[in-house]
Amino acid sequence: MNAQRWQVAGYDSTATSVLMQELGVHSLTAKLLSSRGFNTPEQARAFIDRDSIPLYDPFLLKDMDKAVARINTAIANKESVCIYGDYDVDGVTSTTLLYTYLSQKGCKCSYFIPDRISEGYGLSAPVIERLSQDTDLIITVDTGITALDEAAYAKSLGVDMIITDHHSCRQTLPEAVAVINPHREDDTYPFKHLAGVGVVFKLLCALDGGYKNICDRYAEVVAIGTIADVMPLIDENRYIAYTGLARLADTKYLGLTALMRHAGIIRGGKPKKILSSTVGYVLAPRINAAGRIASASRAVELLLSDNEEDADRIAAELCDINKMRQATEQEIYNQAIEMIQHEKEQGKGRKFYVLCSDGWHQGVIGVVASRIAERYGVPCVLFSFDGDIGKGSGRSVKGFSLMDALSSCEDVLLEFGGHELAAGLSITRDNVEAFTERINQYASEHPADDAGNNTLAIDCEAAFDEINIDTISEIQLLEPFGLQNPLPVFVMRGLYISEVASLSAGKHTKLRLRQSGVFDKQNDITAIYFGMPTDDFHFYKGDICDVAFSLDINEYMGVCTPQLLVKSVSYSGNMLEIMREGEEQYAKLIDPSDSSDMPRSALPTLSDFRSVFRFLRRELLPGSKRFTDISLYRMMTAKEDDAPSYCALKVIIDVLADEGLATVTPAKEDAFDIELCSGGKKVDLDTTRILSDIKKRHDFI
Repeated sequence: MNAQRWQVAGYDSTATSVLMQELGVHSLTAKLLSSRGFNTPEQARAFIDRDSIPLYDPFLLKDMDKAVARINTAIANKESVCIYGDYDVDGVTSTTLLYTYLSQKGCKCSYFIPDRISEGYGLSAPVIERLSQDTDLIITVDTGITALDEAAYAKSLGVDMIITDHHSCRQTLPEAVAVINPHREDDTYPFKHLAGVGVVFKLLCALDGGYKNICDRYAEVVAIGTIADVMPLIDENRYIAYTGLARLADTKYLGLTALMRHAGIIRGGKPKKILSSTVGYVLAPRINAAGRIASASRAVELLLSDNEEDADRIAAELCDINKMRQATEQEIYNQAIEMIQHEKEQGKGRKFYVLCSDGWHQGVIGVVASRIAERYGVPCVLFSFDGDIGKGSGRSVKGFSLMDALSSCEDVLLEFGGHELAAGLSITRDNVEAFTERINQYASEHPADDAGNNTLAIDCEAAFDEINIDTISEIQLLEPFGLQNPLPVFVMRGLYISEVASLSAGKHTKLRLRQSGVFDKQNDITAIYFGMPTDDFHFYKGDICDVAFSLDINEYMGVCTPQLLVKSVSYSGNMLEIMREGEEQYAKLIDPSDSSDMPRSALPTLSDFRSVFRFLRRELLPGSKRFTDISLYRMMTAKEDDAPSYCALKVIIDVLADEGLATVTPAKEDAFDIELCSGGKKVDLDTTRILSDIKKRHDFI
């Protein structure tokens, strides 16, 4: 059931006690702080006090002085400036930010974002030629760092170019007035992990002569782009995200307010608590959907809107587009999974999945590639072909550089670019097979540095009584969570599953959990396992499990309750060992060729039969109930003093079915439905077919 390895971090119990006393925090908060290395009150306070995070001088970025001088000249001379952006959330927010600022400075400003399908990623010569007719200066945002030919072409047309980007640089930079990118080899800027919108934020701070005015006016837009682009939320990004999230609740952007209202973040005029997950899972997909399915310019128009009616209309449109995106994405995902299963059936073990189809929507294949990489723990590229040319999107796993892998195959690619973990590329149809073999060979020779791609990192263990609203609210002081400051994950041991239910037509699973040995349902806590279809969840009512989870507050009808967001489930304690031993014993008992000595506990006694029959009669009235061997065993050991061994229980169920005392119907892979038969006939256990055969073949010691 659970393929992931759990890696639980340790914490310093002495430091935890000191943190509780000095900071006045709950025990779980203190354990979490310690597990993340904040073992002194000074360290913890410094991390929690997000307002004190320093921001660096923007002029430390290489070429910032050149860019500021050229833009100020354009403003003073009333030159025409065009902002050339990208179609994702980072590009949309970058475009909005720079356009708004320059327009307010009186600059004659326009913006252009290419169409993902017809014009593709990045700068293109035909667009530059068109813009050159009435543009003096092009400023790229979140794009352009590899556009050597396009920058040279713009220069030949008499158009100046400033490039602002944050993607990986190649050895040669484009020839432009200024190239601002913290990843330049000759750049000494202290923080290398700015998003594209973060680089633009620095540009505006340099133009404005300080941070305060820029943060006051644009913080929420910078935060959305930074969080959506999955930048590490440490250092400057932590300040950017924290400040922007705080402003989102009372944003002056009419478009953001309308989008939050349509997305259900604002209800009755009051917003829910806005966290980094609100941006990542609610706002960003809706903004992103415009560039994936329709036109990213609609998202820019939303953010620029100064009319409530227009903002409301565009926000509703983006939500509808996002629903279309979800449906399209799921269809492609299902097809991709079928392709992978077919490859596995043919015995093709892949270290890197390359999947192709004609007509896949280019706007969503990146999301599908991400889901596949996460599901299988290997890098993945999806190509969508139109004629002979396939445009692809790739996603990687931690510790495997996608850019290095693509560079090793660049002779069979038309073009590529991106990050270590994400990239865009294109290829001709006749080179797909060679690319597939070459990149799989590379992946075999360069395995991911981090062997933990299938490891679930857990911060610490939690006690049941530590889970409450106050503790969850306190832990949110460590927000914003994201890359390099991940959402805290905890584990609770020995939880009793009192209910399993399906959500969204079985797409997700809802659990009710309580402490083992406690039978008062008033103490149950709700847990949601998003992305786990109920049909694939092989734990059942009565199982006692360990649960890895993050924390959430569920608000319904004005009432707030703690809620677990499940990450993984495993059998508790030594249950896997008990199962393995019991299964081995059972296999020997029913094997007609096996006559080995067996332990006495493997053979059910009359007392065992009575205990099981009594238990089932109580649990199954009225009707039938679904169990697994393990869930039935766990329920009996939890509720009965004289429960049989695991092996003996399996034999008893076989005997009850074989003698017509119960109807046992296989339900799923490891589950069965059982119902006691009416009539209550008496059976001499010593003469039953199954037990007689077992006793003849084995000696019990």
